[in-house]
Amino acid sequence: MSDRIRLLVVEDHIYLREQLCILLADFEYIVVVGSTDNGQAAIDLCASLHPHVVLIDATIPVLDGFAATEWIRQHFPDVRVVMLTNGREGEDERAARAGASAVLLKPVESERIISAIRKVSANL
Repeated sequence: MSDRIRLLVVEDHIYLREQLCILLADFEYIVVVGSTDNGQAAIDLCASLHPHVVLIDATIPVLDGFAATEWIRQHFPDVRVVMLTNGREGEDERAARAGASAVLLKPVESERIISAIRKVSANL
């Protein structure tokens, strides 16, 4: 793995997205390379920013987190995805089928997000 984990944050609630970016940028081993509010933009940013990990919400507009995750994993197999869900029935299974490396139920403590990012990027 390179010195720092390159992270893309995908969350449609602007306040939460901004707070995640601020929180995660405080860790010396993480660099937030970009952020967006929808699945199609996440795909486009993966192609241009080359993140190691994508932190993505399941219920985002344009292309939901499940479809975006599946596309990202098919076209960028080295990119790991940590998905945030609301815990609706079947979301864990959908996330796993789409290729998410970790699934976290919202609301989630910041320590669990950071731990998941580190864990999924351990073998990069």
